[in-house]
Amino acid sequence: MKKLSAALFAAVAITTFGLQTTATAAEAGTQGNVSVKGWPTGCANGKYQAKFEGYTAMGWYAECKKSNGGHYKATIICRPYDGGDDIYRDASAWKSSGKSIVFCPESSIRLEGGIIERSH
Repeated sequence: MKKLSAALFAAVAITTFGLQTTATAAEAGTQGNVSVKGWPTGCANGKYQAKFEGYTAMGWYAECKKSNGGHYKATIICRPYDGGDDIYRDASAWKSSGKSIVFCPESSIRLEGGIIERSH
């Protein structure tokens, strides 16, 4: 009974008085490489072309070597051949590996593109 009450007293003291020795050690363990979300690194992006049934589609690609828990996708600005407002497009899916590709709509030309990144 004496051992149980000493352990109970210690638990109450830690909780009541905010002693954080145990909590601090536990928190430090959760900040390892796996649980911390970061930004992608080693990223590249640029012009991309593909042929579809005699039509050459103009696009943009984005790719990162390491996601670090983050994500990325390609984005592009296109201009219609017959005038009008510029068209802004992003790839539909966020990627954590591989190439992200987005294309201009038919009858438009690629102006420029880039990469969008997020840390989750």
